[in-house]
Amino acid sequence: MVQTVKNKSKYKIFFRRVSTTNQDLAMQESADSMYRKNYIPNEILILNEDGVSANKLDIEKRPQMKKLIQMIINNQVEIVYAFDRSRLFRDFYESNYFVSLCKKHNVKIFFTSAGNGHQQATDSTLLEGVMNIVSDVEGKNIARRTEDARKRYPPRKLGYIKQKDPKQYIKDPSKKDAILLFFTAMKKVTTHKDLEETLKEYKKILKTTSNQLIKIAKDPFYAGYDLTTGKNKLLHVEPYLSYEGFEELQTHNTVLLTYQEIEQSLRNQDIYNVSCGICRKPMKFHMNIPAEKAWYTCSGKHSKTLLGTEDLFLIINKSLEKIIEHLNTEMLLKDSRHFFQLIRKNVEAELKSLEVKKHNLMEKIIFDTDDFTNWKETPHYVEITKLENIQKDRLNLIEEKEDLLFENESLVKLAKDYLHKCRQTNPFFLTSLLIRTLYVYPNEVNIEVSKFDYLQDFRSQYIFKGDDLL
Repeated sequence: MVQTVKNKSKYKIFFRRVSTTNQDLAMQESADSMYRKNYIPNEILILNEDGVSANKLDIEKRPQMKKLIQMIINNQVEIVYAFDRSRLFRDFYESNYFVSLCKKHNVKIFFTSAGNGHQQATDSTLLEGVMNIVSDVEGKNIARRTEDARKRYPPRKLGYIKQKDPKQYIKDPSKKDAILLFFTAMKKVTTHKDLEETLKEYKKILKTTSNQLIKIAKDPFYAGYDLTTGKNKLLHVEPYLSYEGFEELQTHNTVLLTYQEIEQSLRNQDIYNVSCGICRKPMKFHMNIPAEKAWYTCSGKHSKTLLGTEDLFLIINKSLEKIIEHLNTEMLLKDSRHFFQLIRKNVEAELKSLEVKKHNLMEKIIFDTDDFTNWKETPHYVEITKLENIQKDRLNLIEEKEDLLFENESLVKLAKDYLHKCRQTNPFFLTSLLIRTLYVYPNEVNIEVSKFDYLQDFRSQYIFKGDDLL
């Protein structure tokens, strides 16, 4: 079911990021809490990037930042709150791009840590450029040194006890046997289903996550080596397996790579804000990697609501198709012609007024001048010349607008063709532009469409069934 609603007001975005899963967002949440209190909940949109390094990943690989930029381009953002510059970017060029984009779309940037050693956002392009350079260089240096040190001397490592004096990593007796069995089991994995079952078994035994177990299987630290810059043996680490055993595990388990690729592909499907139609709360995203399936569910004190992402994409795509079909391009062209006629009417009235002024000035020259040998040097003639230049400008304006009118007819067709193409290649962009909310019920999906002038004869309800979506 599709409904039409009015365009919503711009959002106040609270953007937070931590580089690793070992960190948390509590400090950033605390810093922006006093600003969140100034707005009603519907005005606020919180974007959290958990375990995302701004130094390692560009915009295209940061879904939340990509979403924020698209919303800014769509004029859906009024202000962006972030803890400091490093939470948004640490790449100089991407920082400049983001700041210039915010300027272009009148989006303010506010740093919630300002006053604690951080410079608040300014309107100075030069100053912001300098701050971005400083943040870029400092961030990359810190990240490089920190990463190198962490690989050799991590603050903690599952299956190890860290001794301070001398600094040694010895096997944790409480987890030693389970980790040894985990490595043995990983060598026997040949399918995604085998891997899923192994991860499911050992994440319970070791009380950790599937992602953490995959990292362990790929981490040379457990063989007592750092392979960042060559083959460096870590003498302070008690290994769980030999270097040869580690290499064998990496060669054997190509299934790990495809597993992670499928996982990332499924996670990328979680790009829409989907809410339960019954309780109006955000639905939870789930995925089954071996089956390569993802879905949304809600079970909050009501009958279970479930929708697969494939079905959701089909429904959204069909809704976008209907919206594009009902764009009244004739009305758009009619308005273009109407505005052109208004411009022409106003310009022609101004031309007539200029002609009258020129005539009056010419009469003054004739009646007030005794010597006509230098009549072109009189102030009246100089004024006539200025009026003639204004007339030329106004005539050029009409010609220019008429050319644009003819171009509009071609552009309207191109725009509609582009929207159809974009529906297939970048549905998220069109969804953020044309669709306000997605509500899922046990047997239907309710889509609220942003209403605008050129959306004509669009019914309040459309029902898509079965083959209609294909």
